[in-house]
Amino acid sequence: MDSYSSFDCSVLRHISRLGSLSCLTRLCVLVDQNLYYLEQFMDEMPNLLELKLGILTRLNLGKHVYLNEYIPRLEAVVAASKAPVLMVTVLAETRRQVSKVFKNNYVEKLVITGPCPCTFNMFPVMGRLKEVVFDDLGTLQDNCTYWKSRIDDRGLHRAGLCCVNIGAVYENCPNLERFMGVEVGMVSHKQTFNKWNIRMKKRFYDDYLQQGGAKEMKAWAKTRWDSRRPVFPENIGVVN
Repeated sequence: MDSYSSFDCSVLRHISRLGSLSCLTRLCVLVDQNLYYLEQFMDEMPNLLELKLGILTRLNLGKHVYLNEYIPRLEAVVAASKAPVLMVTVLAETRRQVSKVFKNNYVEKLVITGPCPCTFNMFPVMGRLKEVVFDDLGTLQDNCTYWKSRIDDRGLHRAGLCCVNIGAVYENCPNLERFMGVEVGMVSHKQTFNKWNIRMKKRFYDDYLQQGGAKEMKAWAKTRWDSRRPVFPENIGVVN
């Protein structure tokens, strides 16, 4: 992985010296917990239309590295991007129940892909975001890996929980129209979270049934819905 990062850094540095990074419209890079090389170039790419991040970290990152290096740098890269399309492919990552705050005022479409994105825990704060797409690349059928999911309940992904908790978009993504195939734009954010959540719950349960789910709503909600409002993390995008 270090050799990939070194090569990418060398290429970006060369393009930067030529003064041509501002001409870049699409960027696809493989990153691990050491994103410092990418972060330093983001301000030089104001014309990006699409940013693709392939995440491949070690599976056993220590708490300090995870919280004080990996997460802040990843959040900082996303915050610095001016691309309207952000794609995150989660190839491998240390699993921790820690929110990653993706704060950006340019992203309009967010695409999450990869063989293991269910526990990615993204917390989007995106004023222009219109659509969130989940693409399992055909590798995750019958293999939802969300926290504490039962082996006999992994046939369908948990829309509204996997990758992004739908509760996180309340008031943070006011222009969102479509979330993982579910139309959500008609549910106003100008109401209490509880009322908003109840209306969302009905829509996502209907989507579950359309996908072939057979549980009654009460049983479905126990393992596939969260009525609590996610807590916004205090520190984002800051390397200590």
